[in-house]
Amino acid sequence: MDKTLICLGSGTLIAYLALTLTRPDVAAEGLESSVEMLLQAAPWIIVSMFSAGLVSELVDPALIARFFGTDSGLLGIFIAALMGTLGTGSRWAMYPLAAGLLAAGATPGAVFAFMTSWQLVSVTRLPAELPFLGLRFTVYRTVISILMAFIGGVLFDIVWAKFPPEK
Repeated sequence: MDKTLICLGSGTLIAYLALTLTRPDVAAEGLESSVEMLLQAAPWIIVSMFSAGLVSELVDPALIARFFGTDSGLLGIFIAALMGTLGTGSRWAMYPLAAGLLAAGATPGAVFAFMTSWQLVSVTRLPAELPFLGLRFTVYRTVISILMAFIGGVLFDIVWAKFPPEK
């Protein structure tokens, strides 16, 4: 089991136990809120996991490696940054997709660029932004956000190579 999950779970359990003893009303409200969020998120999580599993079987890892792998270089990171703008899913859909890209051979920098541009820019949100902020602001913000995702992806690959994960 993941050490981070164990630490976070233990810390949460200890906090609930401490609150139950000192402020039981806050602990009860926190538990109620947590159950509500779980019930709201559970369908998204389940569907996303099944979708990610299906995509991982349908998408050829060689294709992912060709477009987003080590040999794709800067172009792969840039394409990933552009593709992230098309992401319309919730985090429950996008994180499993990003994990699938990594597992299929995409570089960490390409996945970083994909996730960052998804967070910063979504083509489905642009029509809502335009009337409030105007065309000039929206275009500048979009272009700069994609460039930030690209630059971040390049830097991420550099840092990842310098400090590789422990095996």
